[in-house]
Amino acid sequence: MLHTQMKKTVNISILATNFNNGKFLSDFFDSIINSTVHPKEIIFVDDGSTDNSLEIIEKYKVLKNLQLIYFKKNKGRAAALNAGKSKCSSKYILIIDPDDILLPERIEIQYNFMGNNSDIDILGGNVIYFNSETGEKLNTSNFPTSNSDIFRTFEKGENGVLQPTIICKTELLKKYDYKQIVPGQDYELFARIAKDGYKFASLQEPINRMRVHTYSVVSNVKLQSFINLFSYRDKIFGTKTSKIKIRFYFWHIKYYRKSMFAKNPISKYFNLLLSAFAYPQKIFKRIF
Repeated sequence: MLHTQMKKTVNISILATNFNNGKFLSDFFDSIINSTVHPKEIIFVDDGSTDNSLEIIEKYKVLKNLQLIYFKKNKGRAAALNAGKSKCSSKYILIIDPDDILLPERIEIQYNFMGNNSDIDILGGNVIYFNSETGEKLNTSNFPTSNSDIFRTFEKGENGVLQPTIICKTELLKKYDYKQIVPGQDYELFARIAKDGYKFASLQEPINRMRVHTYSVVSNVKLQSFINLFSYRDKIFGTKTSKIKIRFYFWHIKYYRKSMFAKNPISKYFNLLLSAFAYPQKIFKRIF
């Protein structure tokens, strides 16, 4: 499994933070090994895992480009990301979650894009969502691709890019720190970066397979989390979000996620209908 042919190494640091994703780590590391090119380094932060994560990681310590950071106690994802990015030494940082799977050409495609588009500071992409238990494909994300559309999406209080798909200039990301906000730490950081005038882009094609499971942070999000998130949106962009808008957006996300886990078609489409009612323009955009 670990004995692979020599491949080209590119000037990228992969950054991943882990908490209790042990059963997914073999898929994660193997997807890096099986990529068409290899990163200069893999910075992997274990945030005080209590499952079998450390046992799985031991199997991959033979990777010469792997650097491990261990937290004895869980400090939260923001602290883990900040610690990890401080150790990155490559020209670019590529972020992925350890319960996801890189598609084989992701690293090469994003590295080449950044090399050919020096004006772009952060590049994202789309993902194929799949059911963690069955492996069944659920759908494909549809994030905006142009800098102007990405900025407007952040301005609305939504993620303009999906963090586990991004590659960015290392010198830029080291200027900013993540804040301990759940689940909005990704949004808050990249919204600030967008507001400061840095340029974004996103690839139309999927570059990751993203695992959907019932105990993920997004699946268990609470209304108060969205209230907190939109308060940061208002602070960054000088806007004022109404309470009813926050509630409708929360319901949209809640019922959309329920539709992804639905066991039968009736439940699936009923929850999609509720999600569409709460935020019709979002569903319209996905369909068309």
